[in-house]
Parts: sequence; structure tokens; C-alpha cells
Amino acid sequence: MSSLVDEPAQAETAEDAGASQLPDASVLEDKTPIWFRSTPGSALFVLTIGAVFAVMANRPLWHTDLWDHINYGEHIVSHQSISSTEPLLPLCQGMPMINIPWLAQAGMVFLKDTAGLASLQFVYALLIAGSLATIAWRATKNAASMFAGLLAAAIFFILNYYQFMIIRPQLLGVLFFSIVAAWSHAANRVSRLSWTGLPLMFAVWANCHGSFAIGLLIMGLTCAGRAGDVWLRSKSLKLAIADPQVSQIFLIIQLCSAAVLLNPAGLAVYTEVLGMASNSNVDSMFEWNALTLRMKQGQWAAGMLLLLLVSIRLTPRRVRLTEMLPLIATGLLTFWSARMINWWAPLMALVTATHLSAALRSIRKVQRRSEAVPASGLWTVVNLGLCWILFAFTGFGVQVVHGKAPEISRMVSKQTPLQLVKWLNSKEQLPQGISFVPAEWAGFVMYAGPVSIRPMVNLHVHVIPVDVWTDYLRLMNGPSDWEPLLDQYGINLVVADREQQPGLVRRLSESDAWTARYQDNQAIVFSRNKPI
Repeated sequence: MSSLVDEPAQAETAEDAGASQLPDASVLEDKTPIWFRSTPGSALFVLTIGAVFAVMANRPLWHTDLWDHINYGEHIVSHQSISSTEPLLPLCQGMPMINIPWLAQAGMVFLKDTAGLASLQFVYALLIAGSLATIAWRATKNAASMFAGLLAAAIFFILNYYQFMIIRPQLLGVLFFSIVAAWSHAANRVSRLSWTGLPLMFAVWANCHGSFAIGLLIMGLTCAGRAGDVWLRSKSLKLAIADPQVSQIFLIIQLCSAAVLLNPAGLAVYTEVLGMASNSNVDSMFEWNALTLRMKQGQWAAGMLLLLLVSIRLTPRRVRLTEMLPLIATGLLTFWSARMINWWAPLMALVTATHLSAALRSIRKVQRRSEAVPASGLWTVVNLGLCWILFAFTGFGVQVVHGKAPEISRMVSKQTPLQLVKWLNSKEQLPQGISFVPAEWAGFVMYAGPVSIRPMVNLHVHVIPVDVWTDYLRLMNGPSDWEPLLDQYGINLVVADREQQPGLVRRLSESDAWTARYQDNQAIVFSRNKPI
């Protein structure tokens, strides 16, 4: 008789025993503070907007407005005061000047002197990334969709790309405006932070750029839109006027308007903003012209406008006056002046992304996520790692890590007249008096060139006498009366852009009274044979 006996179980190996004693990583408790935790989607935001930041931080310093602002900032820092008249151009002596962006100009000089020109590139990219991130965050919150946030950032960047190219105080205004736009699209616009943060921001804004006026306009339209939304729902004008949020927003606007007065010019800062918009010299600036389909940004604007109309037509969300009134107002301003796209773009991005996301969700019959994606400290560490990697790819990051500042030739645009300035600095003596220098080059020539060069104009056209600016524009084209004009201003030295001013170059080349002293593939310099 036989019986079957089960074989004894095989003994566990040492490795198996050790593995069975390890804790399950999936049930480990995240002990990082709640405020430190991030969601997986945040890493995609950091990577996307961080990539834009890294690219923009390596863009060359543009050759136009930047250097004028640095020149004014250096005058403020060296004199420890803000001049009430134009301080740099001899032909503008005595011209009243309310220098609204004085704080931004002084800040640019501080950055340049303490951390080099690469720090200007870094802060420039940081302002752009901050603006994009603010709009993307608000769109994500409103639509409960990461897609909406990324779409909003993309629309904003595409529409405003040409305005993003130049480093100037306006970029700080764009960041502040993006904060106001995000506030205007929030469900809870009246909070403790709104009562304190917004007035403080406007106090800084009014000392950095004149766009604070557009910010106040948007807040006013938001208040009116809220009243309109209440009236449309209740059919009662009394309820619309008595709505608590309407009165609270109105009080916040008053606080912000009062905070604007904390600037050296006081109440005159308001008239300065309105006066600049109506200045006849500004009409000659290309970027202040009406937005047309002949412009690249006009074509992009038309495409985005079509996308907006489709989104509004298909969206299941209620279209509110609080979002449409500011959008329509800034849209009309943009088609009047292309530079106003700075203020239309973020609003356009928010409205389009929010409604398009809702429309696509409705078409695909996708339900909104009922539970939030869990956040963890691990993703915050990932985000910090991404930030460090992207920082290391910037010129300023290389300077910080390796302790060596990049050469200026690698940081400035190709249009910057480096060789011209090098030649000017090599001359022990240059003709005295006013010099004719293209306005686009005047700022850099004054910044990096010899102090004896005193340009006829710069790009602060709103403080230049109308007659002087008109004569400068005529001289650029080489008119028939070019010699009397140069005599009138006592100009003994002419710096001309060979590509942009061929008429003037031809006139001077044919004249027996003038001789070409220097030329390269970009610039040519003439001086009088018998100086005045």
C-alpha cells in the first residue's frame, strides 16, 4: 500500500526573504508640506513655459529701445534725481519730460552694473515666462483643463511674439496686465489679496510703465460687465447696481487709482499717458500704426479671431460680459494701433482657450474630472530639477555656473553697430556739435560710444520737438534741401545706415563739402571738410 505525500515547500532564498521585508513604496506617506506639493501636470507646464524661457533668455539684446532706457537710467542713478526736462539730447533742452518708467530704467542699470548684460536677458525672459504662466494658470483653473492652459499660453505667445522681441519696461507692464486679466476672469475677484495686492502692484506699475492706465480700464470694464451680467439674469437694474461684488470691485478700482499717485509726477502721470497717445511724432512710428492684414501679427490676429468666433459658437459655457467687454475694448484699440496687441493678446488667450476647451469636451462628451489629481512632493522636486536644467542653458546661467560673462558681441543683435562704435572710440578727436545718427542706433552709440557724440534724436520721440523730429525724418530720405537742414542744426558728423538711408548716403557721397571717413557693410560716416 502506498501513499502520496506532498513535497516540502522549497526554502525561500535570502534575496526573496529580504525583498518581502521591504516596505511597499506605493503606500509610503508623503510627509512634505502641502504647499510644497505639485501635480504631475505641473511638470508639463514647467517644461513648456520653461522651454520658452530658455529660448528667450538667449535672444540677443535688441539694438533699439533698450539702450535709450539704460541711458536714462544711468542719468537717474548718477544724478540721484529724476529730471523734469529731457536730459540727454541737446536739441531737447527745456522740453518737459515726465519719465514714467524711471524705476524700471534704474532697475535695468542696477542689474547691468551688478550682474552684467546677461542678467538683462535673464529678467527679460523671466517676465515673458511669468506672463505666460499667469494666463495659463488662470485658463487651467477656469476650464479645469491642462489643455486649456497650454492653449492659452500658446495663443498669447503667438499673438504677442513681435512685441516680446524687444527688452523694455513695457514687458513689466505686460506681466502686471496679465495679473489683472487673470483677476478679472476669476470667480472670486474680491479677496483679502485683492484689497492689498492690487493697489500695491499699481503703485509699482505707475513707476515702471504707462500701461497702468489700460489695467485700470480693464478693471472698470470688469465692474461694468459684472453689473451687466447680474442685470441680464435678474432683469433688475436695481439688483445690478446693488450687487455686492460690483460695489467692492468699484472700491478696489478707487484704491488702485489712488495708488497710482504714488509717483514723482503725481496726478500729471495720467495726463502724460493720454498726451503720449495723441503726440504727432508717435504717428510716424511703425509699431503704432493700425493693425492690418499686411502685417504678420495682423494675419495671426485674424486667424485667432476666427478661432474665437468658432469657440463662442460651440461652447456650452455661458458667455459673460465680464470677459467680453474687456476683450472687445482692447480688440478695438489693437486695430487702431498694432502696439495695443500687448493688452488684447492675454485676454484673447483666456477667452478662446476657456471656451474652446469646453466646446471640445462637449463634442467628445468627456466628463470633467470629479476628483483632483493628487499632488506630491516628488513632482515638486522634478519641477525644481527642470528649472535648474533650463536655467543652466541660459547665458546668465552659464555666467553664474562658470563665472565668465559672455562677450558683448554674442549678446547683442546683428543690427547693433558694434564696428561703428569701435571706430568712433578709436578716434582721439571727432567733429564738435550735433551729430546725425539714426534714431535706432542713437541709444547704443550714446551708451557705448564717445561722450562727444551728441545725436540729433533718439527713440523717445514724444519729448522731441515736432519740428526737430520732422526734419530728422526728412533728412533720412536725403531730400533736395539736405544741405541747408544740416547747416541749420550745425551738424558736422553724419552717421548713416547704408541699407535704410541710401538717398542720404548718395547725396553726401556726391558732395564736395563732405568726405566719407569710415564705412563697413552696415554704416558709413561722413564729416564736413570745413566744420561749422
